[in-house]
Amino acid sequence: MTINELQRKWDSISPNTGGFLLVSGDHPLSFHIGYYGEQMCFMVLDTGKVEKTASSKAINSSCVEMDNGKYALRFLLNYPSLNELFVKLCWDLIDCSQNNLDPIATILSRFNSWMRLLQKRGEGLLSPSAQKGLIGELLFLKELMVSEGSIKALNSWVGPEGSDQDFICENSWNEIKATTIASTTVVISSLQQLDRNDNGHLVVYFMDKTTSNGVQTLSLPEVVDDVKKLLPIGATDLFLCKLAMCGYYLKDSERYKEMRYRISEKRVYSVKDGFPKLTRGNVPPEVHNAKYELDLLTIDRFKI
Repeated sequence: MTINELQRKWDSISPNTGGFLLVSGDHPLSFHIGYYGEQMCFMVLDTGKVEKTASSKAINSSCVEMDNGKYALRFLLNYPSLNELFVKLCWDLIDCSQNNLDPIATILSRFNSWMRLLQKRGEGLLSPSAQKGLIGELLFLKELMVSEGSIKALNSWVGPEGSDQDFICENSWNEIKATTIASTTVVISSLQQLDRNDNGHLVVYFMDKTTSNGVQTLSLPEVVDDVKKLLPIGATDLFLCKLAMCGYYLKDSERYKEMRYRISEKRVYSVKDGFPKLTRGNVPPEVHNAKYELDLLTIDRFKI
């Protein structure tokens, strides 16, 4: 089942008349969608009793006892404006637990990840800085799809799911950064971002927001569309879920088109022995976390 098919099934249900639809297909678990009052509701049946579940202002989750004495997980959407996000989240919970030895634990873990990400991302449009960062990741994803294959590249894009690095490949990893065209530094946001024992890459895109609509400029929706064109149909839904985890929703694409960016350069640095970085292992234990800037001129010797 695709995200669009799941949305159409939900649209076929009237909040006024109630009722739930089974959407499990050949999944080992039983999933139902419907409405609890006027709220969109997603149910996972026969889960056993779950003592604690995560919730947020936007989405409430709980373990409820059914009339037959069995337990189910119930997810309720509190804000109708987040309909697109909720459908993607529910599709992702179904998809990630499809071939799993412990599907209930997988669903709970995945939902917890969504909650953490939503707390960071917020509900409005991405800031210009966040847009530039996502554009950089998508541009790198496009290149990786050409060299590694679409599915392999998409699966390696793990930053949206909360990984410390943006891309983790079979033999390397890549952290993607976007900075202004005139910048001489790049910001490393945490001690974990470059904290790896294996060699990887720091990829920096230089871009500025612009009012120009010329051929050398682009918008976030344009890059999203470019990536979608390279994906097989079956992988599009996973891509849309990763975008939602980043805080980008298709319903806002027209508003994002008004914000354009000019890219001047891309640099790749080899993060290997000798590369200057702060990690858990080289700062005092009293330092819980750190955000710091790397001088691009002084790390020029690591540029590929």
